[in-house]
This record gives sequence, C-alpha cells and structure tokens, in this order.
Amino acid sequence: MASTDNCVDYDVRFAKEFGKFLGLKKKKIKTLMKFAKKGLIQRERLVELAISDVSGIKMDSTHGRDHEDGSDTKTVVSVMRNNQAALGRWTNSFTIRNVKTKTGALRIVAYNKFLDDFHYFFIPKSAYGNDVNQVEIVIEQVNGCYSDPNFNGVPSKHRKWWEYEVRSFEEMCKLR
Repeated sequence: MASTDNCVDYDVRFAKEFGKFLGLKKKKIKTLMKFAKKGLIQRERLVELAISDVSGIKMDSTHGRDHEDGSDTKTVVSVMRNNQAALGRWTNSFTIRNVKTKTGALRIVAYNKFLDDFHYFFIPKSAYGNDVNQVEIVIEQVNGCYSDPNFNGVPSKHRKWWEYEVRSFEEMCKLR
C-alpha cells in the first residue's frame, strides 16, 4: 500500500496503465481508479495480476517468486539522488531491491517519471545470479554537478541491464 501522497500519484499512474489488462469493464476500471486515488491499490499486486492475465502464467506468490514459472514481478519508479555529494555524483535510476532470494527471472515494470512513460525488463536469473542483493538500472548519471542536475529522463541504453529491456508490456509478459 502507498505510504505517502506522492506514492499514491504513482499508484494511480500504474492503475491507469495496467488496469486495462485485468479484463475489467469500464465501470470497474472507474472504481479501480477511484480506489487508487485514495491509496487503496497495491500496485505490485495489480501488475502481477495483469502479467498473469496477459501471459497465462498462473500466480504463485510463494517465497522468492510471484508466478508458477518461478519469475518475480517488481515495480519501480525512477529516483534522482546525489550518490556522493563531495564529488557531485548524481544518478537517475531504477533500483530493484531484495533480489537475492528470487528463484527465477525478474519481470520489471519501471515508471520513468521524467518522461511519464514505462520501461519493461525481463532479466533472467542467470544474469543477476544469487549473490546480488539489488539491481540498479541507471537511466542517466552526472558527475561534478553540485546543484540539481538537469535530468531529462532519456536513458543511456549502453549501461548495464538495458540489454534486457523489451519493447512492450505484452512482450515482457510472454517471455519465459
């Protein structure tokens, strides 16, 4: 559940984008949006259900996975932060935490708030392994900047993890 009004705004954006994949009629979508605006929607679960509906892969929320194929769904919103203030090192990225215990591929739905757009990633377990606790997908980075950088949200896709980006939500859902 959302813990701040800022999170509710993102929950609304996720509900608007992925509610249509749940097979709901217009009236039910309207109700979903009403609940999202009140902070009553758990966006991770909403996306897990949408993935299940699109892919045909059944839900299996047991330790380390969300789907019966062993994959795990992660939703994330881009965050801008100053990683090392003394060096003026700023990063705009998606950080996916607690991946060490996951049993299969990561299905990542990442909201880029600068572009008001979504990125989709399918990262196989073999790519992130058993020793990594988090995956950080850097959108853009600036060094030597001692005030807020002018990030535009356009990804530098030569960076680590971008090779696992897929074109659409539907494509990400169907990968195994």
